[in-house]
Amino acid sequence: MNLHARIVDELGRLIVEGVLGDGQPLVPEELGRRFSASRTVVREALRVLESKGMVTARPRVGTWTLPPEAWDAIDPDVIAWRVGGPGGREHLRELLELRLAIEPQAARMAARHRRPDELSAMAAAYAQMTDAVERAEGEAFRDADSRFHAALIRASGNALIAQLQVPVVAALKAHSEPLELVAHSRVLTLVLAKDADGAESACRRLLETVAAYR
Repeated sequence: MNLHARIVDELGRLIVEGVLGDGQPLVPEELGRRFSASRTVVREALRVLESKGMVTARPRVGTWTLPPEAWDAIDPDVIAWRVGGPGGREHLRELLELRLAIEPQAARMAARHRRPDELSAMAAAYAQMTDAVERAEGEAFRDADSRFHAALIRASGNALIAQLQVPVVAALKAHSEPLELVAHSRVLTLVLAKDADGAESACRRLLETVAAYR
C-alpha cells in the first residue's frame, strides 16, 4: 500500500471511529504533520474521501467531515471501515439484511437464465472454497466465497441487481467464515438443475445459517 492509499485508509478509519471531525475542520497542514506527508498528498487523499461522501470541502470554509447518512453506503472502502468501526456488528446486520433481500431472488433468476459464464464462475469459486477449507486458509476462503456470491448475483441476468454485488463482495471480504460448504453446494446444484424454487430456498437457508452463526 503506497503512501496515498495508506493515508486514505487511515483517514477513513479515523472518521468512522469519530477521532477526526467532531466539530473541527480537517486541516491539510496538520494532517500532513500527523502522517509525515506533503500537503499535496493529503489533499489528494481528502478528495478521495470527498468522492465517497465522507468529507466536504469549500473555499474559505475548509474541509469538514459529513455525517454517516451522507457516506456512499455501497462503497467497498466505506463498508470495510464501518465493519471495522465501533458499530461494526450493527453494520454487518444491515449488510446481511441486504443480502437476504437480493440473493435468494438472484438465485431464482440464475436458475432460470442459466448464464454459462457465471455458472462456470460459481463452480470454480466453490472448488476454491473447498480447497481453502481443506488447507485452513481463511483469507483464500473469503476471496473464493466473495467470488461465488458475486457470480450468483451476476447470474441473475439483471444489470441493476448485478450492481449490488459490490456491497455483497465488500461484506464478505470484511467478514466471512469458512462454514456451510454443503449449503453452498446445494445452491450451486439447484441453480445448475434449473430448479428456481429450490435455488431460492437453498440460498435463503444458507444466509439464515450465516445470520444464526453471527
